[in-house]
Amino acid sequence: MIRSISWSEIDKIWNTELWPNRASAIEPNSAMLYLNGYDISNMDQPASFFGFFCSNQLVGVNSGHKCSDGSYRSRGLWVNKQYRQQGIGTKLLLTTVSQAKLEGSAFVWSFPRQTSWTTYKRAGFNLTSDWQPSETSEANAYCRLDIV
Repeated sequence: MIRSISWSEIDKIWNTELWPNRASAIEPNSAMLYLNGYDISNMDQPASFFGFFCSNQLVGVNSGHKCSDGSYRSRGLWVNKQYRQQGIGTKLLLTTVSQAKLEGSAFVWSFPRQTSWTTYKRAGFNLTSDWQPSETSEANAYCRLDIV
């Protein structure tokens, strides 16, 4: 079951499970823009945080927020290793896409790790850049899903 969760709930997962050795601060929003650059005004947008629960245990998370260019950023997708390959990541991504649609965005984008690309592809995202190194020591690439 997916429900909205708080910043503190997702922050704990991001710090201990998703990005445990990240050098930069982990914040509710990202200043990144789609394909290139940064805009600090992204940090002023309200963020949505989603959790997937099995028997009242939080086993997956994702978040999203609108960007200054009107797009919607999906970020922080994580699913507990014991619950992977069950479609949880895809469901979390599609929940984020639904939120983007509610907020009037024309497309959703993300910068996933190469190891999680198949989940994004299953949710309908298209790869829009080459894989590149990132601070998480894994290759990332931009991807996008147009909202119709």
